[in-house]
Amino acid sequence: MPATFCKFTFTEKVSKAFLDDAIACAVFFAEYAFGKARVRIDTAYATADDPPRCLIDTSSDVGRFIAEELAETMMKLKGERSFDVTKVDQWKL
Repeated sequence: MPATFCKFTFTEKVSKAFLDDAIACAVFFAEYAFGKARVRIDTAYATADDPPRCLIDTSSDVGRFIAEELAETMMKLKGERSFDVTKVDQWKL
């Protein structure tokens, strides 16, 4: 079975509040690209603290878009070394 989730792990310089705001922006952009209803149906993610991390379901175009937007935002605002991302095949944060 192919990996269908992206797990992001962030450095200490990324707060959970910043992460939550970055995901909210990515979801907003996805709503513009795909429509609110589709985003509501196809989006699944979870966040946690210590270390800051998140898991995004990328099994749909919407989820992949959100993961890509989050990666772009983090690279631009916090730097390319502010996070690691791996593909995983289980919903485990």
